[in-house]
Order: sequence, then structure tokens, then C-alpha cells
Amino acid sequence: MIAVLLLATFWAALTCWRIYRLARFFQIEEYMSSRFLRWMITKRERSTPNRFVEGVVTGLVLMVALMAFAPDSLPIHLGFWAAIIVFIAWPEPVKEVKKTFKATQRAVRMLATAFVVAIIFNLALSLLVAGIADEITGSILGVVSIIGLIAYLLAPLALSAGNLLMYPIESSLRRMFRERARQRLTQSRVKVIGITGSFGKTSTKDYLHHILSGRYKVIKTPKSYNTLMGVCLVINNDFDPNAGDDYFIIEMGAYIPGEIKRICELTKPQAGIVSAVGPQHLERFGTLENVVTAKYELVEAVPEDGFMAFNFDDDLVRGMGQRGYPDTCIGVSYSDPPHEDARLIAKNIQHTLDGLKFDVQDRQTGDERTFSTTLIGLHNVTNILLATAVAHQLGMSLAEIGLRVATLTATDHRLKQTRLPNGVMMLDDAYNTNPVGSASALDVLKLNQNGRRVLITPGMVELGPLHEQENEKLGQRAAAACTDIVLVGVEQTKPIQRGVKNAGFDETHLHVFETVTEAIQWYQTELKAGDAVLILNDLPDNYM
Repeated sequence: MIAVLLLATFWAALTCWRIYRLARFFQIEEYMSSRFLRWMITKRERSTPNRFVEGVVTGLVLMVALMAFAPDSLPIHLGFWAAIIVFIAWPEPVKEVKKTFKATQRAVRMLATAFVVAIIFNLALSLLVAGIADEITGSILGVVSIIGLIAYLLAPLALSAGNLLMYPIESSLRRMFRERARQRLTQSRVKVIGITGSFGKTSTKDYLHHILSGRYKVIKTPKSYNTLMGVCLVINNDFDPNAGDDYFIIEMGAYIPGEIKRICELTKPQAGIVSAVGPQHLERFGTLENVVTAKYELVEAVPEDGFMAFNFDDDLVRGMGQRGYPDTCIGVSYSDPPHEDARLIAKNIQHTLDGLKFDVQDRQTGDERTFSTTLIGLHNVTNILLATAVAHQLGMSLAEIGLRVATLTATDHRLKQTRLPNGVMMLDDAYNTNPVGSASALDVLKLNQNGRRVLITPGMVELGPLHEQENEKLGQRAAAACTDIVLVGVEQTKPIQRGVKNAGFDETHLHVFETVTEAIQWYQTELKAGDAVLILNDLPDNYM
């Protein structure tokens, strides 16, 4: 019986080790079991790790041999299976890790529960087999190992089971967390401005915060905190109800309809911005109509006497603004010519690597001012106009806003321009995962006519049925803008490769690597002063 317990414990430990290694991917999929399991089964090496098949085949063959030549020698059988466990568990060469496991309280609770599930499965079945048997033999240890192999293979299900079992507790904790956040907001006189959109949310939020800070006391959600729990975390940990803040700018994201509504029920926004509707996250939403439904939840939450700013250059967003709610809807446009129904427009746009310069006109009042900024990328004209629309509605003049726009800085990883020590210009657009932003970034790269123009990208994801089409278009645009194209991920980037080749690009300047590290090593070796490199999107580990 001791041999059975030892062997079952070894297998349970191995299963727990695999559960731990998979936990960071569960976090990347935001604790959604369905998405995690779908990710697991899309590639064989995820569901059946390297050396697993070899270990099983070797183990079964040698087990038969042992049964023939040493059927009763438990130490030999135990040692043999221990060797198989070590073989399977031996660490593989670690690929590039971009996002490590974060041992949050929720993650620890889920892991502990998953460990218990795995241990009970291993020990209970193993002891059951041992209890049924008349005596412990090599064949019994073989059966115990088969149970262990099955448990190891089903480790992803143990994670999902741990997540499911903890759901009642997590739901209760989330309700308490939300109630605490609600009470803190209720204690304050702060007015909430919500920002949503398929892309452009974070940059617009940062620009609006900077502009309003010229006159008001303003806070914002940091980085890309835009989920209900993320917003609650900021309110509970960083927001002081007694600080006397005038405005709280809250970014609101969603993967399905209903999520923005819940954020609005908590925060009760008095004004808002819708930046764009696009195919980003279409894999999760299913249709663009669902995206529109989700984003419009912010509009519906704003009171009738509140106001909204809409990007009228986006047909679907303009459709929201033309529904006539709330009473004050401000459309912005920089298209040529600007949309006829837009109130705030940009014209005479000058775009260089030194930044943007354009005239902003309020068609309602006739007021007009010239804005200059070191920000690059035409999409930033829209972001600035949206921020300007809100600030202007809150009492700031265009002249006052223009002074603040002149000191705007790029949000990290959103087309941020830096000059490397070797003289190479770096365009860091690592958080860009949408077709519109990608096209804008390539237009900026094309402005560099003094040297090589290099794109490094793994492509765009979560585009659902548009994945192949949009990535092929990206390849075609890249072929027109770049002297060199560096792709990360052989399989992931096949649509881009196809677009590049179909555009007639010189394939000697197309390079495909497995990791971002290899791509960076390439450009560090190849590029010199005067060259420019665009880092477009940086996929999480579950896509690489």
C-alpha cells in the first residue's frame, strides 16, 4: 500500500505542477473556462505536452517487459515509474514569456481548489484500485500510473473545475467589492465621464485627463483598467472620496453586451465618448451589431441632460450619435471634407515625424484655433478632437485647450516615438491590435525617407471571421510602406505572409521568426542611424 501511495503522490505532484504552469494562460483568458479550454484544444502540443506521448509509449512498452521479467519486484516497478514521471516532468526549453503568473488572491484560491481536485482524483482512484486488489503487484502500480497519466492529461479540466467550484465564493466577494466601490463614489461629488470604443479608449482618456487638468481637478483609471472589477479596484484602492475631485474619467471595455452597462450602473456617468466600432474582439462579440449594442450601453446610461461625443468619421459610431440621445450629442470629424453633421472639425492637417498641426473649428460658434502636438498618427486627430469636444463642453475655450494639446505626450505603447542610442527611430505601437490603427502606424513609418523602414509584428488577433482577410490586408499595406518586414510566429502570420507576397514584395526582405526576441536581435544587428522600426502589436503568450 505504501508503494501505491508513493506513486499516486508522485503523479498528483506532477499534475499539480502542470496545473500551475497552465494557470498563467487561464489568467490571460481572464478566468473564462470556455476560452481557456478552446485555446487548449486548438493545438496538440497544448493538450498533450512534449514528451508526454513518448513517456506513455515508453512506459507501457517497458511495463510489459517488467511484467514478464520482474512481476513481483515493487521497488523496480516503483523506480521505473518514478523515472517516467521525471522524464515527462523534465522542464522543456522555455519560450519567450511576456506575461508571468500573478499570484492574486483569486488565483491562489482557484489554484488551491484545482490542486485539491487533482490530488483527490489521483489518490482516491489509486486507493480504490489497491483496495480491490488481493495484493499489490507490478500490474497494480501500472494501473495507478495509468490513473496518474489520465489525471496529468486532464489537468486543464482541474483548473476549470477549481474555477467553477470557487464561483459562489468569488461572486460573493465581487458583490462586496462592488458595493464598497459604490459607497465610495456616493460619498464624493465627483462627476464621471465614461469612454468606450473598440480602440482609441486609453489614448483619448489620457488626452482628456491632461487637457482637463489645466483647469479642473481630475483623476482617471490607469493604464487599460477598463473592466468592472478593474474599475472597482481603482475606486477602492486609489480614489479618495474627500479629495474634492471634479471629474473622474473611466475607461469602459467589454467582450460581450452587458459589461459596460454594469460599469455604468456602478459609476453613473454624466458624459461620455464613443471613439470607434471595429472588428477588434469580434471573435468574442460575434457580430459588429453586438459591438454597437455593447458600446451604446454607455450612451443609454448618460442622463438626458448629459452629453456625448462621437467620432462621426466612423459610420457605426455616427449612427449612435444620430439617434438623438442624449439632448447634447457632439460629433467630431477630420475627414476631407469633414462630415456635414459634425460640430467639431479638424482641417488643414499637416502630418510629419515631428508631429501634427491642424485647425480646429467649432461649427456652432464659428470659433477656430490651430492645434500643434508632437503626437504622430492621423488617428490621434480623432482622439484629440473627442477629448476637445468634452473639455469644450465643460467650459474650456479652444484657445485654452490648444495650449494643453501642445504639451500632450503619447501613451505608452501607442505609437510612441523614441530615438534609440544608435540613431534608429523606434515607433512603439505594441498595444495596437486593430486594422485602423495599424494602417495609421504604417502611414507614419512611411514618412521616414532617410533610411530603411522596418515593420515587426505578429499580426492582429481576435478578429473572428475577419482574421484572415484583415491580416492579409495588413501584409499588403506593409508591402507598400516598408523596406523590410519582420514577422513573429510562422503559423500565426501566414495571412500576412500571403498578403506581402501577393503585393509583389521582395521576399529577400521578408523575415519570419518564432519569437519577438529573435526579431529584436535581427534589427539590432541590421539597422543603423536613420532607419526606422515599427513594433506593431505584441501578442500575449497564448497566441504565440
